Amino acid sequence: MGNIHINSLNIETYRGIRNLKLEGFTGINILTGDNNSGKTSILELLNTIQEPIQISRWLDEIRKTEYKTRSVTYYEGFLDLFSRTNESEKIIKFEVTDANNKSHIITVSADIETCNVSTRTANRLSNIKFPVTEKTVTANRLNLEFNYNSEKSLDYEIYDFQNLFTFVHQKDFSVICKPVFYISPIAHGSSNNYLREVLNDSELYLELLSVLNEFDEDIISINQYSSQTSTNEYWGILSKKFKNALPLNMYGDGMKKAILLMSAVVVARGGVLLIDEFETAIHTSAMTRIYSWILKTCKKLDVQLFMTTHSKEALQKVLALNSEPELKDDITLYTLYKKEGKNIARRLPAERAIEADENFNQELR
Repeated sequence: MGNIHINSLNIETYRGIRNLKLEGFTGINILTGDNNSGKTSILELLNTIQEPIQISRWLDEIRKTEYKTRSVTYYEGFLDLFSRTNESEKIIKFEVTDANNKSHIITVSADIETCNVSTRTANRLSNIKFPVTEKTVTANRLNLEFNYNSEKSLDYEIYDFQNLFTFVHQKDFSVICKPVFYISPIAHGSSNNYLREVLNDSELYLELLSVLNEFDEDIISINQYSSQTSTNEYWGILSKKFKNALPLNMYGDGMKKAILLMSAVVVARGGVLLIDEFETAIHTSAMTRIYSWILKTCKKLDVQLFMTTHSKEALQKVLALNSEPELKDDITLYTLYKKEGKNIARRLPAERAIEADENFNQELR
């Protein structure tokens, strides 16, 4: 089990989570539970461990998809990261232990104050232009302090009108683990992928093509092509069924999701891969083949995997992969739930989780 970079996560407070401990991480970790049990929030915190006190990493945690009908400011987004049960307390605190059992404690604290900002500064930080006839703009300001092990800290200010952000990236500031990649449930919709990394490894490229035969047994290759109507390039799939390569975006979501996930394993080599709702878009009939490759390749490339799911059928298929010799004792299930207002996690190795499901009809989700 060499692909373990993070041993445990202890969340004191983040979003709706209070005092949740997750221990004994293995190479492959599956998070399940009811809605609002904290699955995605856990992935969000793990996503910061590459640079936990860099604001650029935390900007990724602002769920812009929740605000499709309006323009969300960074001020609103950051406020949403703090506890929902104690509005007066603006603090995020969690602890990560790494593969060497070294403890890393990250704290993000904030306070709000009302202030006057020059109109020139306000217009620089927002695409909502304020009248230049006014010299100043009255605003609420969120004062943020990011702290690592009480040793290193960075401070930032965010105004309630702000939807543009410029910052200086601080180098060599508390990197716990890298690389770290997060894949959202809808990331495949934009046809994003990391195929360039796959093309640099002929063995993995051929394996990927073999897995994609689950979708189209006539696939020959995947390459990047130049568009005849623009300067853009696109990923095209060459199949025996067609004379010319078809753009990847002409294929279904299942194909695009499979390519995204498999290529993400390659780019996450030596680090951590986070997959939110891994079952999205992939039909269960193709899931065993796809996830067998993903899990085995994660182990081969030293990638620690964390996944969430809502699907019992998908969960059973992935847990069943524990029977394969290469994955024996690598898969662990964490079921999240709330009891009397407290966040609790039940940990089961895959073998025990399967036994509980089959013999005791115990709900794994």
